[in-house]
Amino acid sequence: MKSLSKLQKALLILGGILVATSLLMSFQNTPISTPPPDIIWNEFSIAPHPEIDITEIHVDSIVLVSKLEPQARLTISKNGNFGTTPEDIVKALCRNDHCTYAAYEDEIIEGAIARFQSHSDLQLVLIRSQKQQVWMEYKGPTAAFASFEQLISELHRQAELNNHVI
Repeated sequence: MKSLSKLQKALLILGGILVATSLLMSFQNTPISTPPPDIIWNEFSIAPHPEIDITEIHVDSIVLVSKLEPQARLTISKNGNFGTTPEDIVKALCRNDHCTYAAYEDEIIEGAIARFQSHSDLQLVLIRSQKQQVWMEYKGPTAAFASFEQLISELHRQAELNNHVI
């Protein structure tokens, strides 16, 4: 093969630089989204959604708060009072605080909902998992609860799969 002339070598190098630069610039402008890492708490793997922050982690509890609705929070705690059901607690609360009681929509999960009649749309959702002695308590607007439902279902599934008490 013939060797390339100086002009051809210069054009080949210039073309390579232009291609490399365009590729690097396109990769720099492409946002890379990485999901937040799972948090291991009391043998539970908690994978919060991007719109949920973990604000407190303690030995017996963890608190998650919505970035979109700061009033919405989910508290998960261990080893509470298991002599009383969520239904009993919410019904007693509603007798005193004039809220309305509703059963939790998912029949597999033992839970109860208190909806408060005030100027702001506020509800309390109380859920327990007997096998792992875990309580989950959501406080906040009704609409914001949807961002926590998948996390609640996943934690309940994990708790029910493990049949030993931590």
